[in-house]
Amino acid sequence: MNLIKLKATKNDDGRTCFKYIIKILNNVPVSRIEKLFRKKDVRVNDVRISEKNYEIKENDRIWIYGLEDSYKIADHIEPQVNFGIIFEDENILVIDKPINIAVHGEPDCLDFQVLAYLKYEKVDSFKPSHIGRLDKSTSGIILYAKNYFTLVQMNEKTSNFEKYYVMKSDFPYEKEHVIFYSKFDNRTKRYKLSDKPTLGEKMETIFFTQGNKKYARIITGKKHQIRITLQHLGYPIKGDRRYGGDYGKRVFLHSNKLVFHKLSNELEYLNGTMFVSNEKW
Repeated sequence: MNLIKLKATKNDDGRTCFKYIIKILNNVPVSRIEKLFRKKDVRVNDVRISEKNYEIKENDRIWIYGLEDSYKIADHIEPQVNFGIIFEDENILVIDKPINIAVHGEPDCLDFQVLAYLKYEKVDSFKPSHIGRLDKSTSGIILYAKNYFTLVQMNEKTSNFEKYYVMKSDFPYEKEHVIFYSKFDNRTKRYKLSDKPTLGEKMETIFFTQGNKKYARIITGKKHQIRITLQHLGYPIKGDRRYGGDYGKRVFLHSNKLVFHKLSNELEYLNGTMFVSNEKW
């Protein structure tokens, strides 16, 4: 009988057994993995289990029967690396992303570039992952977690971080704190905004001016939040033709500052750390 023998690492600790196997057997259909549990073809520490929510612990021995030919040992990603590094240590990688690079979903996307830069090889259920995203047309700071513990805590605490963007817009105010609610219209393929909470997801943004530069601090961080909000206010970002802007060499939106707050345990040392990327236009 075919048998896959695995041993959980620190990066696997805390995942459910079901999610662990999905990550490890990343070319096996989920329906087939579900069948493993129904047939009790998964053994953890010499005990056959059917409980998908069993929580994996470091050094657990996981044996899986009947899938050896389907087991994908590693991901081999070798795109050209085309980004700047602002900061890196054993837990995080802070990147300065150029314009016109997608974060994921394309052959040369940032996710694949990061895996190539880190010389990633699949040894457990974790893969270095981005925390938050930037639009393909937006440049600047984006954060990656280099281990599972960091990924979980950063995603839990991201609403406490300060995230600033610099932009080109005719926005006329010294400071404006705006809250709208958005809903995607499948017919028009556009977002609708309203000040009524019943519409949909909350979009909260603080816009302000310092010197001759326009900035935005996002509080909620929804998809295209700054771009949609400025279009709704009548001051679209320069070059953002999708959301009402004029023609330009690029969308003039840049993620320029990130500050960490309220991190704990092994990540507490990062609290108050500020990362800055100056716009290049």
